[in-house]
Amino acid sequence: MNTAIDRQPLSRQQFLPSAFHHEMNQSHSALRDSRSALERFAPGLLLVIDVVVWLFSLAGCIYLLPHSISNFPFIWIAPIVGVISLYLIGGYDRRTDFLGLAYVSEHLIGLFAGVLVSMFLVYAFSAYHEAVKPSRALVPILFLVFALPSIYFRRVFGGHLQRHHSSRSLLILGAGSDARQFYREYVQSGLDWKLEFVDPLGVAGQNVAIDGAGSPIIASDAPAQLAKVDARYAAVLLACDALKLPSPVLQRLIAMHCSHVPVLTVEAFHEKHWRRVSIEAVGPDWLFDCEFRLARGSLFSHVKRIFDIAISSMGLVMLSPLLLFAGLVIRLESPGSAIFRQERVGRDGRVFLMYKLRTMRENKGDMYTRKGDQRITRFGNWLRITRLDELPQLWNVLIGDMSLIGPRAEWVKCAEIYEREIPNYHLRHLVTPGITGWAQVKFKYGESESDTIEKFQFDLYYIRYFSLELDVSIVLKTIHTIITGKGR
Repeated sequence: MNTAIDRQPLSRQQFLPSAFHHEMNQSHSALRDSRSALERFAPGLLLVIDVVVWLFSLAGCIYLLPHSISNFPFIWIAPIVGVISLYLIGGYDRRTDFLGLAYVSEHLIGLFAGVLVSMFLVYAFSAYHEAVKPSRALVPILFLVFALPSIYFRRVFGGHLQRHHSSRSLLILGAGSDARQFYREYVQSGLDWKLEFVDPLGVAGQNVAIDGAGSPIIASDAPAQLAKVDARYAAVLLACDALKLPSPVLQRLIAMHCSHVPVLTVEAFHEKHWRRVSIEAVGPDWLFDCEFRLARGSLFSHVKRIFDIAISSMGLVMLSPLLLFAGLVIRLESPGSAIFRQERVGRDGRVFLMYKLRTMRENKGDMYTRKGDQRITRFGNWLRITRLDELPQLWNVLIGDMSLIGPRAEWVKCAEIYEREIPNYHLRHLVTPGITGWAQVKFKYGESESDTIEKFQFDLYYIRYFSLELDVSIVLKTIHTIITGKGR
């Protein structure tokens, strides 16, 4: 009896069925015909435009300030810092709404931060080369000349991209609770793709509405629907169990995904387009995912703590007159202490005493502070809008109870309720709570338990993608929130 085992590796043709190759060829052909070059090369195109604008800005400054030509090596710092600043606020992300006023303000704030960083670096380097010390006005002029064209080209680009997106569709595979929940969330999201639903396990001819009258109809012929998918579709979304899909449907999905029509799970869509982590995606192995960036011993954690100490100590010294004045006004407007103290839950579930400027009269009644709450004083309302009521928390940052950036520290009584009602809520305590955070800049002020669940999903995103890049983005968005008066 011959028991020898043929160990020759399987060829690609042997490993994959011929039907699969046919699907791949069909997908590639469709993409060659209809894929939008504008969308595919969006980040690179915007970067090239910015480089050209920076070159013209440099040429103009050299013409206006001829002596700056000797400082040319140092001036390259400004374009580099400017590009990094725009990258951090989403200036090269095709998902960004470049037409909104919110982006324009973030763009300007990002460039202003770039001016400060660039001036610091340029003068730090030129301190060792006094003979080539640049003009004080050179860096601000560079950014000023660059600002308006860079905004203009993004608005032009955003208009073209919006017109392209409005003609695209999103195909959702599924007809159960996951598909219905996604439909409700999508309606509230502001995205403008056309939704198409298909039940991959449905019976032909049995088409029903996904969520009652007025909602999209669920088709039942999955192979026919998938055959129509090309680059006019933004993505195919799996709102069902992939293990239960028929083999032909699964092969078609693999072919599309490898041909640049993304096939995403509901959880992946949440992270990619809404930048939050769906609660349903958090299982026992979530923390062990290879993309999980939170590491207690990471260099970023130590650098973050150094920044916390430096900024909080300087802030307390510089802002002490403002804190004293605010405390006096609070005492004159209503009886009680100017400082509000409350037990909050910190990292690893440790309870600490958090400090804020008091913005309310005697705090009894509803545990949530709602819009138009009668307990809020007039001066307290202004403090909330400007976020100045948070300033005493700099002391919490200095002593290590809090960080400048992180999930909001919850009141002990609220945290006890949320940990009973919301799955995996305790994961918020893996990181140090912050004065501002991803949930605060991405979602409105929480007024109910459902709002808390929404904010928790943004907190999970912060925990998962814990990084310097995300922290800087939060800082810039927080400045935008304060300037526009959207804080509470």
